[in-house]
Amino acid sequence: MKTLSFNKKEGIAKIRVDTLDDLWHLSKIIEIGDKIAGEIKRKVKLSGEGERSKVVVKNYFAKITAKKIKLESAVLKVSGEILEGSEELQTGSAHTLDIFTGDIIKIEKSWKEYQLRRLEEAEKASKAPKALVVVLDDEQAHIAALTASGFQYLAGFELRLAKKRFVEKTDNGLGKVIAEILRLNSESNPQTIVIASPIFWKENLLEALKEKDAKIEKKIKLEGVSTGTKRALNELINRGVLEKVLKSSQLQKEFELIEELLVEIAKKGLAVYGKGVIEAVNANAVKILLFTDEIIEKAREKEKFSEFEQLIDKVEAQGGRVHIISTDNEAGEKLKGLGGIAALLRFKIN
Repeated sequence: MKTLSFNKKEGIAKIRVDTLDDLWHLSKIIEIGDKIAGEIKRKVKLSGEGERSKVVVKNYFAKITAKKIKLESAVLKVSGEILEGSEELQTGSAHTLDIFTGDIIKIEKSWKEYQLRRLEEAEKASKAPKALVVVLDDEQAHIAALTASGFQYLAGFELRLAKKRFVEKTDNGLGKVIAEILRLNSESNPQTIVIASPIFWKENLLEALKEKDAKIEKKIKLEGVSTGTKRALNELINRGVLEKVLKSSQLQKEFELIEELLVEIAKKGLAVYGKGVIEAVNANAVKILLFTDEIIEKAREKEKFSEFEQLIDKVEAQGGRVHIISTDNEAGEKLKGLGGIAALLRFKIN
């Protein structure tokens, strides 16, 4: 989650949603009576006769007063009356804002302290580095951290690299770049390191890094760019390379959590699943609560979502963390096979 702006006097926050977890946080922040502004997607039939008529999806701006908040598998639905919006929308009519990951919304409300803390915690989590990005050419190198909320520029270096691939090693400035990459990798442990350059400089850097740390090669992804300046970062964004890295990073995080869960279950260690989760929560033993996006929908269908919410609130009040796992990938399917809900524990309960 990224707070793009916050007007404390007017109580208006402009927020970008980055992950499924963000949707969960928003479902706990938004209350009945809050004013929410964003886009409404509606199907519109274009003029034409018979088979020539065409239905397209159009976006309309709308600001509504929230009357109902419903978190489904991968969307937060906020329903209410339209206060203002595009000309095509009638003020006072009932509409629903469907909030997905990637959307930007405005929330206008009287903010409570615990809601501000939740907002800060969600944004802090989204700032954790998912990848290091290194761009270079013969004259310069730049390093940035890629997070769910965007780029954080870290360092720049002057280089004096040869324009021929095979030359004797000299003090060309590359040693400082290598040392910084290794330091950042050790401190923040990113899941991916993207190295991008024109021609062969990325391969040269990779070889030099492998000499210092053979294991680092598994993290590295090589990309071609037209320049080693900061502009190359935007070039990677425009080509969708970094979006793929972020998505892969989220999937990797989910996979690692589920693998840790399965290992603990196999050795009858610090994990429970299914009905055992309730006992663990009551014993204040839950370190990380995991549940699928699908189980949210099922809880609502059975009108048991309030009980589910109380369980999650209790985990958070005890200092535990909560993660939503998407059933669109292998990790989610594995958790679904365990009943859709499980927990990693601080200590064994039996």
